[in-house]
Amino acid sequence: MKRKPSGVGLVFLLVVLLAGGAQAFEIFFWQHDNNLGVQDPVYNTRLTSTQSLVRALNELDLDYTLNRNMPNDLSDYDVVMTSLSFYCPG
Repeated sequence: MKRKPSGVGLVFLLVVLLAGGAQAFEIFFWQHDNNLGVQDPVYNTRLTSTQSLVRALNELDLDYTLNRNMPNDLSDYDVVMTSLSFYCPG
């Protein structure tokens, strides 16, 4: 079953392509999930949503900062990412 690309993914890809051609850009990835994993059928292992997205950034050979703490000043970063897809508050 083929999935259509999400709008967020397309916007991110557009930002990466446009910003990457002009100059280097800084990505901050805020790891704000609860480490809930799901079985990844491609790699046949359990991955959290953060691990899956970080793997994609690594395969695209993009430099990023990964941290559980949100910095007070985000003005140093061109792109701020987080994944809440499996986040369960409480």
